[in-house]
Amino acid sequence: MSNKTAWGVWAVAFVWFTTHFGGGFASGRQLLDFYVQYGWYAVFTPLISVGIITLMLYCAWTFSVRERLYDYRNWSVAYFKPLGVLEPFFSAAVEVMYLIILLLATGVAFATGGTLLVQQVPAIPYSVATVGLAALIFVLTIWGAETVRKAATVMAILIISGMLVIYTSNLVVNFPKLLAVVESLPSSNGGFWAAMWQSVKYAGLQCSLIGAYTAVADALRTQADVRKAAFAGFTVNAGVMVLATTGVLTHYPAVLDEETPITYITQHGGGGSVGVALVSMIILLAVISTGVGLIYGGARRISAWWMKHTGAASRKTDIISSAVYVAVSWCVASFGLIQLISQGYTWVGYVSTPLVVVPILLVAAIRSRHARAVAAKPAPDA
Repeated sequence: MSNKTAWGVWAVAFVWFTTHFGGGFASGRQLLDFYVQYGWYAVFTPLISVGIITLMLYCAWTFSVRERLYDYRNWSVAYFKPLGVLEPFFSAAVEVMYLIILLLATGVAFATGGTLLVQQVPAIPYSVATVGLAALIFVLTIWGAETVRKAATVMAILIISGMLVIYTSNLVVNFPKLLAVVESLPSSNGGFWAAMWQSVKYAGLQCSLIGAYTAVADALRTQADVRKAAFAGFTVNAGVMVLATTGVLTHYPAVLDEETPITYITQHGGGGSVGVALVSMIILLAVISTGVGLIYGGARRISAWWMKHTGAASRKTDIISSAVYVAVSWCVASFGLIQLISQGYTWVGYVSTPLVVVPILLVAAIRSRHARAVAAKPAPDA
């Protein structure tokens, strides 16, 4: 594998990670809501979620690379054609779900990042903090897929390094607590099947981000690249998720009522002042990376639409579409809708599973079956 190909594979995997790793993940609250509140099942249920996401992305990237379709609208219209009359419904569902999660996740990102900056530097007004974040995200999105991939790679390395420091030190200090939790096998909120369903909903939530993932898939050139990117993405996402979820589980059940579990973990995990600084850095990087990935995916859809109707790419279109998405998301974050937004994640997970995940996997199975049938068909006599 050439250095350029290897870079492309890992860059796509890192975009997946940084888009996935938002403020809810960074604070630990999302891990608590979807996994840890169900007790010891949190040791393995994140692997189920990431496995589903990986399978979905493998199918999506395979089609993107083969058909050279990277904006989610054109991708979904072509992808769902085997479903016949149902194609318009499911392609529309992908677009609607993506726009909803774009506004939800980016709005939360602005609000979370703005609150964090105000806490760290009280002299900065909240509105100024969120405008600054909006400007940074806007700049990173208007320079194209290569810039998004490079930014994602840098942020991913910093985030992973910080997570390793915080959660590794936590496990070293509190390992006996983790053993006690696992040995006692605590469970709550419905037991095994509830925990399994919640892990499926988490996968559905993340799969609604598909527009951000296909937007950067142009770095993948072959089916081998797709397999490597899927494997690399699974390794990074599953590794960090299991480490973080296990770290939160270590403090079960005391952590259940914490608004930001990562702060509690830092205070009880030997992190000290270094841990506090790392927490701030991780959350800030998380909200920026999620905003960049999602807004770029939306902007690429608008650019593709413009090219289809005019026959030419337009730099101005890229800038305007990014600016509109940033502005709308900023407004959502600025008008006190964050509680509603945060509760919307569970709803998105519910709806995205049957409208995005299931049809994507179904079409992949149909295409695979058709390909096997064609391969098995005897060649006509010469």
